[in-house]
Amino acid sequence: MTIARWIFAVLAVGLVAMVAMSSLQPRPRPPTQVQTAVATRMSITRSVSGAGKIEPVHKVNVSSNITGTLLSLEVAVGSKVTKGEPLGQIDTSLYKSQVEQQEAALRATEADVKRARANLDYLTREAKRLQQMLADGVASEADVTGAVSSRDLAAAELAATQSRAAMSRAALAEARSSLGWATLKAPIDGTVLAVNHRVGERVRGSDFAEDVILVLGSLSEVDVRFEVGEYDVVYIKPGQTAVVEIDAFGAKTYPGIVIDSGRDAIVKNEGTENEVTTFPVWVSLADPPPRTLSGMSAQVTIATETHDGVVAVPIQAVTVRPAEDGPADAAGVASHRRKLDKVVFVVADGAVHKRIVEVGLSSETHVEILAGLDEGETVVEGPYRTLARDLTDGQPVAAAPADH
Repeated sequence: MTIARWIFAVLAVGLVAMVAMSSLQPRPRPPTQVQTAVATRMSITRSVSGAGKIEPVHKVNVSSNITGTLLSLEVAVGSKVTKGEPLGQIDTSLYKSQVEQQEAALRATEADVKRARANLDYLTREAKRLQQMLADGVASEADVTGAVSSRDLAAAELAATQSRAAMSRAALAEARSSLGWATLKAPIDGTVLAVNHRVGERVRGSDFAEDVILVLGSLSEVDVRFEVGEYDVVYIKPGQTAVVEIDAFGAKTYPGIVIDSGRDAIVKNEGTENEVTTFPVWVSLADPPPRTLSGMSAQVTIATETHDGVVAVPIQAVTVRPAEDGPADAAGVASHRRKLDKVVFVVADGAVHKRIVEVGLSSETHVEILAGLDEGETVVEGPYRTLARDLTDGQPVAAAPADH
């Protein structure tokens, strides 16, 4: 073989070896597809939401002050009533009889008063006559003393009969009042919210146990009562604005104002693993729809705080990564409780760069960035798994096509 052929063979073998070596080297990974967003200035409002029920501002129980059979009811649930309007009737036979008895008793005691007064007038004149006769020397001291004593006893008897007459008048007034209570009347203008008794049932009047026959409420002004968690109630205070959606009226919203919150905790499943603590909040709905009814379901959103003109990114763009200076155990192995940093991944020059950020308020869609990111910078906002677990500092990325 000539020298030229040897050289050609060596070059051919070398070329084949180079091709083989290059084919064995790993190919570079393609850039990771990500969705991006730009940090912009906007207003961020922190809000607290919850579901509750419509309640009338003015609600009154109509109870029976007497015991008897309910003879009639003039209204039903939903009926509109005006103050003083008759609502129902309780049997009056017993109370009419009591009125008649007390009227007779009063007539008797008033007659006793007349007799006692006439007797006192007579004995007063007799005492004066005897006193004059004593002065003229024709009557004794004993006669005068006896007459004065009789007069004083008559005065005491008159006072006693007058007291008995006053008691009779009071008893008659009470009997007439009981008779008047037999007609149930509306104490306010409003709507019948509940009917707890039927005609023919016996109702009981008691100062110790209220027997509610009807419930009335004015639906011209209503509140929404709902519950929030203990971590949310600290942001709520009277005077804050709210937006209310009443389920029965679709997506239309109505303005409201927080009037009270967090007075007493409501603890459910106390002492168990499922224990939950919530606090009641009341939102006033000053101009409810005409057909609003007590007990309707409503959704409430309260704006608790707003920051205007702040740098913000979509809330999903902020994720967490273990802090690089997190604590380690004695063997130098990172602790499972190591600190987590809030971070964003800034896109620049075809790669991502991890940036620790400080966050402020957050709304349902965006979060305020207090430090670590400037307006106009581009950050990764998805996909969720890529952002939450896979992305690393310096990793090549490419913007994925926007979804349409």
